[in-house]
Amino acid sequence: MLQKKVAMGMDCRMEPKVGPQFDFALETPEDLDKLNLSPNVEETLSYVFDAIYWTRDQVQNKVPVIGFSGAPWTLMGYMVEGGAVRSFDRAKKWLYLYPEASRRLLTALRDVVVEYLVGQFDSGAPLLTVFDTNCGEVPPRIYEEFCVPDLKYIATEVSWTTSPAEARRSCPSKTLQGNLDPHLLYADPEQIRERTVKMVKEFGVSKYICNLGHGMVPSHPVEGPAAFMEAVDSVKAED
Repeated sequence: MLQKKVAMGMDCRMEPKVGPQFDFALETPEDLDKLNLSPNVEETLSYVFDAIYWTRDQVQNKVPVIGFSGAPWTLMGYMVEGGAVRSFDRAKKWLYLYPEASRRLLTALRDVVVEYLVGQFDSGAPLLTVFDTNCGEVPPRIYEEFCVPDLKYIATEVSWTTSPAEARRSCPSKTLQGNLDPHLLYADPEQIRERTVKMVKEFGVSKYICNLGHGMVPSHPVEGPAAFMEAVDSVKAED
């Protein structure tokens, strides 16, 4: 998630039990001048693409290699706050005080995310996922105004609270991602497999990225994700 900000000129460090922290935060629109808003993603993040290529080569298609990126709003939140925090008050204030600068930053992040995901795909990650971890920090109207357009530009993601059939009817031409309830991974493997197969068939295998509707937690048993991946692999295009 953090590589895009490094590529744009914000050095990052991971602190135990704290999360990502940056050497400086974006306090005013003038701070955008400190960044490279149009970095050469292929060059600056080549180490990520190399790692994906060699990982794919080593696993020999025995396990899926999934590409990953944070969504523009989540990335912006970390950049304005200076790292991971409990409340994103400063980032939310940016949306109200500096709407044009916010859109400029979000658009730049969107373009970097697209290049980053394409680079991962070209390096051997056939599945791509976009996490907007901090989407719940802003009211729905503001999220629709500032964040949704960029997500639609990338792909359409579906919460686990949304019916797969309803999502597909609403977006027949869009790529959909989701949306198994991650809490299901606590269930027995047979129940996980049954629910997963049902979900995949309802979405349809065309224009679809099978994934959880949210992130995993450390307490998830390893048998849960294993059953989930087995179920996904069992569904054929003709099913």
